[in-house]
Amino acid sequence: MNAPQLRTLAREAFSWLLFAFSLWLVFSRLPRMSGILPLWRPWAELGVLSLGMTAVMLTGGIDLSVGSIVTLSGAVLGYLWQVTGLPVGVAAIAAVLTGTLAGGLNGLAISWGMSPLVTTLASMALYSGLAMALLEQNRITGFPPAFLALGNGSLAGVPSQVVLLIVAASLVALLVHATRFGRYLFSLGDQRKSAEFAGVPVPQVERRLYALNGFLAGLVAMWFTARRGAVVADAGQGLELQVIACVVLGGTRVTGGSGSIARTLLGLGILAHLEIGLRLWGNQTLTIPGLGWTVPLNANARLILIGLLVILVALLNERLAPRQRDST
Repeated sequence: MNAPQLRTLAREAFSWLLFAFSLWLVFSRLPRMSGILPLWRPWAELGVLSLGMTAVMLTGGIDLSVGSIVTLSGAVLGYLWQVTGLPVGVAAIAAVLTGTLAGGLNGLAISWGMSPLVTTLASMALYSGLAMALLEQNRITGFPPAFLALGNGSLAGVPSQVVLLIVAASLVALLVHATRFGRYLFSLGDQRKSAEFAGVPVPQVERRLYALNGFLAGLVAMWFTARRGAVVADAGQGLELQVIACVVLGGTRVTGGSGSIARTLLGLGILAHLEIGLRLWGNQTLTIPGLGWTVPLNANARLILIGLLVILVALLNERLAPRQRDST
């Protein structure tokens, strides 16, 4: 076994050990699988956002506005339904289109040479401001039961958000790993200039990529609003940090060129089960099996643990991950 294979094996082993530990946290308190599925509703929504962020980060880019796009799309949905009187289904479609347009505007600016970090930081403030202007600090509630069922219903006992995640992950994985567009994403993350010289239509790829990310955010806004039954101006605040954490924990390099949808789902599983498990343990003290270490499981400890894990995994990704397209 050569050195690159050993590095890959070490990275995989660490990720799966984290996943196993997170599962132990959950199922030591919640022995039945049926008990955890309802808790996965918000995490599945986060997972759909992570799919688009994975594609963005494969190019070496980032989208800090994704939470604000969710907020703006939800605000448009609520405003069109309550203020203009449009049917909620039409308003929901408009919300998805709003997300696509917002993401497309990010892509347009980035394709003109602006930094993804600066562009999406600015648009994060812009889209949040637009949402606040639409809502005027009001809380929109009273959605029809049929719409609320979208965010709280199930298919064969599986929450609708999990079904959405499975479908979206399958389609995005095909796009990223089995199409020319996906190959372009990896090539941009590896060597942008080389990709341009090789004939990759970089501006077009960036516009489509960020529009796709916005589309997924608009889609999530629909489920997010239906689950909560309300639209508020700060609905998506902080989502972008959780999304980036999922992608990084899954092994996608922040500098681009290496990563996969499957590993992002693994990262989502790690983050979700850590958070769910630690909450189930409550304000108790956890003893690490075999080591004898004791860890307080309060809210501050949860944040510290997750933050440290993201930093550690990001460092391991930079040290161990090959700069090439992953096969899974």
